[in-house]
Amino acid sequence: MKNIKKYFSVILFYPLLVVTILGWFLIPYFKPYLKEIIGFGIVTTILFSLYLLIPKLKIQKWFLIASLFLLAALAFIKLSFYYHYGVKLSGSALFVIFETNTQESSEFLSYYLNTSVILLAIVLFLPWLLLIPIILKQESSLPFTDRLKSVKWKILIVLGIVLSLFVIHKKFSEHNIIYTSIASYSDYQTTKANLKKTLAKSESDILKVQSSDEKPQTYVVIIGESTSRWHMQLYGYERETNPLLTEIKDELVIFKDVITPNVHTILALDKILTFSDYNHPNKEENASIVQLANQAGFTTYWISNQRPVGLHESVSTLIGNASYQTYFLATDNYNSNIYDEVILPKLDEVLTQGDEKKMVFIHLIGTHGDYKKRYPEKYAFFNDSPPQTPFINKSNEHYVNEYDNAIRYNDYIVRSIIETVRKEEKSSYVVYFSDHGDELHDTMDLRGHNEYYGTPPMYEVPFVIWTSPEYKNQHPNLSDLNSFTDRKYNLEDFIHSFSDLSKIEFNLMDKTRSIFNQEFQERTRWIKENEDYDNR
Repeated sequence: MKNIKKYFSVILFYPLLVVTILGWFLIPYFKPYLKEIIGFGIVTTILFSLYLLIPKLKIQKWFLIASLFLLAALAFIKLSFYYHYGVKLSGSALFVIFETNTQESSEFLSYYLNTSVILLAIVLFLPWLLLIPIILKQESSLPFTDRLKSVKWKILIVLGIVLSLFVIHKKFSEHNIIYTSIASYSDYQTTKANLKKTLAKSESDILKVQSSDEKPQTYVVIIGESTSRWHMQLYGYERETNPLLTEIKDELVIFKDVITPNVHTILALDKILTFSDYNHPNKEENASIVQLANQAGFTTYWISNQRPVGLHESVSTLIGNASYQTYFLATDNYNSNIYDEVILPKLDEVLTQGDEKKMVFIHLIGTHGDYKKRYPEKYAFFNDSPPQTPFINKSNEHYVNEYDNAIRYNDYIVRSIIETVRKEEKSSYVVYFSDHGDELHDTMDLRGHNEYYGTPPMYEVPFVIWTSPEYKNQHPNLSDLNSFTDRKYNLEDFIHSFSDLSKIEFNLMDKTRSIFNQEFQERTRWIKENEDYDNR
């Protein structure tokens, strides 16, 4: 026992042992498993080496406690992410974390904090708690630390630390959470700075509007959240998840082959609502559809049921703040469920205002997980077994039911918006799409969205148009949009389609990128890292 106490600081390697054992079962392939073990081992060795360099025992003790907590936390994040998604924590996933607000964090924890994850936390953190008083009672360092007081040994340890950091940078950066987090946060801040510099203003210097119809118009763009067309009745899903939109199906233009450029909101909306695209993801000179509408003479409104802040302002908040009037309706209570119907009276209010040309952007919470919090109890319609796939079982089918209930409620919201706009009896359209979809055990045993897998349900989103009789009469060249519904389209070109549908001519308009235009040309739909969506 006495010898064990002497070498007690080796407890620092306990999290590495947990990663080694549990990682064998959670990390799907041997090569990434090996990289994770080596990378985590190097970090552990660096901290142990720093511990050896500390001359005072008291500081050594607190450094050991802090280091053990850090390693336990890193191991917990790493292993729990592998448990839920089967992949390493990526930069795109970290972007989502940086955008997350308090409510979303609590929802995520309640949604994913199951028995297995709690047990993992106990395995990693309970020993840390129990060891704190024992570590503080230690009266001596490791028995061989006296030898390390010489300058020669200190230089060797420092050189070892420097070499280890170099190896992490060159070989294991993608598997090191600290390194990935720092690099991703730097990219995130750069993206946000570019957006704030160019998109938060009401007008953009790079846009030159050449013509826009001055007749009374009411246009509405609905931005959904996490809604996959794979679970929509309009797109052939066997459940009645769209009974209300199906009633007016003959009035709708339902585009059948539209994808999102990314499966995470921040990355997707940055491209969908601006000129950013796959080849130019962080354009320094950029502009948004809100600024374009402003400069075309529309009074713009941004009505959002998403909370406006993450660590700072979210991307959609920055873009939305360029509107002449903004309404963020989900700001009063982080613990309440604010359903999307809250936007309906605000839309009524906006449409009664006297502006002749209105452009209304509506950002829904949609079917964002935790799905059961996205609809009132009366919309808990599906309680039986969902349509079966090889990946649905008794333990996960309730999630599918909750998702389908959320989509059915979303159907009510979109139909209500259309009916509200219909009453205007003006030249009007309503466009509805989702930023991305979710996988619900359709093509693999996974729930949610993750860019690493990027399954079809994550990428394939609804894209639906309703136009008023007055709009059809004024724009006969767009009266037969149904002939375009089979076109392959990536929403990163939406700004060109938006301007075409809104009859806004401007200097950067590219008709070959508008799905509504006769000159439209199908393009390679690049996703992830040089991956052709249609040939993968």
